[in-house]
Amino acid sequence: MRIKQTVLSIALAAFTLPTFAQSISFGVKGGVPLTEAFSTDQRYPEITQSSVTRRYAVGPTAEIGLPILGLGVEATALYRRIGWDTKRSDPSDPYLITVRSGAWDFSALLKHRFERAGWRPYLGGGAALRRMFTTRTEAEFLGQPNRHISKQMVDELKRKNIAGLVASAGVELGSGPVRISPELRYTRWLMNNIYPAFPLSTQANQVDLLVSITFGSR
Repeated sequence: MRIKQTVLSIALAAFTLPTFAQSISFGVKGGVPLTEAFSTDQRYPEITQSSVTRRYAVGPTAEIGLPILGLGVEATALYRRIGWDTKRSDPSDPYLITVRSGAWDFSALLKHRFERAGWRPYLGGGAALRRMFTTRTEAEFLGQPNRHISKQMVDELKRKNIAGLVASAGVELGSGPVRISPELRYTRWLMNNIYPAFPLSTQANQVDLLVSITFGSR
């Protein structure tokens, strides 16, 4: 709960600081998830589960630069598609279940830039909140009789919201109104979406390779 409050507090600050801002920029951030959204174990020999993560993450980003030692506050929302497949090979009751969900990762970071001629490396740290939505389960029971079930409820899902901590490192290129910033971002999720009885869990360590294109004054 404290992490959620921190995210909301920093995000609120990001949108109430313009009167004190040295610069304001808006744009889009996107890239490639380098890790899976879920991790699996093989505690049940007849059941195989695998994480399914679409290799994209994209969404809006905004930053307010503060007139203090190169500091700035960034708020970003990244959309991604995640899920998992479950296959049971036992001949007595074989089935194939696919779960897919959209997820928004909301993050708020305090960033510090190091001024260099023509480029500005930066470090950032803050908090994140993930919200899963539009969940869908498709189950195909392969025995006799063959059955197909489609539903929005996900049996394994304990919670749709999880919180975490974020660290980033990147470099901002460009000195005009348009700037490009490649970035490596690490998120440590502090909660698990999944009930512990299932051989599946939220991947605690998430790494994304991102690039943002922003427009605004500096």
